[in-house]
Amino acid sequence: MANLTSQQANQIAGIFLTLAQSIGDYRYKNFERLSKSENQQIKELHFKILECSDNLYTLSATLVMNDIKESLASINHISAQINETYKTLESVQKAINIATSIIDLGAAIISKSPQNIADSIKDLKSVWNTA
Repeated sequence: MANLTSQQANQIAGIFLTLAQSIGDYRYKNFERLSKSENQQIKELHFKILECSDNLYTLSATLVMNDIKESLASINHISAQINETYKTLESVQKAINIATSIIDLGAAIISKSPQNIADSIKDLKSVWNTA
């Protein structure tokens, strides 16, 4: 079986979150007709599914951070190239675009959003390549 990617873990976490919300909605909608035992059982299952979703989101972020660690040499390399590019860059708009992409990458890493991190790295490379 292939390894789970950060994006796949994030997607599965979202599915589990949606399922947990549906189960919670069911519990609240049927609260009056559920026995105490049934209510408690559904409540516990609801929270276990929410916990599973949280764990999957954490796994997703961890996988992205592992991807970033593996790509650190690449990020260092592009950083050095960007530093050199700024010394000779004549287009103000390209300078702004590169700086904006760097800020976006930093914000994505701080937010621990797996999809945003991956997208920001790709965007930075793309913006720099057009400079």
